[in-house]
Amino acid sequence: MSIQDLYRAGSASITPSGAGALGERPSIGKANQGASPEEFQKILRQEESKVSMSQHAETRIRSREIPWSPALEKRVMGGIEALEAKGSREALILADDVAFIANIRSKTIVTAMDRTQLKERVFTNIDSAVLV
Repeated sequence: MSIQDLYRAGSASITPSGAGALGERPSIGKANQGASPEEFQKILRQEESKVSMSQHAETRIRSREIPWSPALEKRVMGGIEALEAKGSREALILADDVAFIANIRSKTIVTAMDRTQLKERVFTNIDSAVLV
């Protein structure tokens, strides 16, 4: 038996996974479609209830050592939701000794200030304020 005969004999039994006859489209089984509609809605609500941070705000929080905790995030998100219900766009959110400027529509903290920056008492480009 020659090498060509061995090749022909072996190649007949070797087919890639999912491949059919020559010219046939590969069979595609039903792929895992992911979450059910209910699970998707639950995940979507969880993601929508999160506050996002601009890179500038993250830098300010780190450099000014502003404590950011899940409890504070929840309070800030509550303020954002209240402001959103009133139609606010850009707002000052005051929490304890810190302040945040937030874009309400995107639920994004734009910048953060600690007590030393609050001494100026001037906030521009906002249309609302809330104490949380």
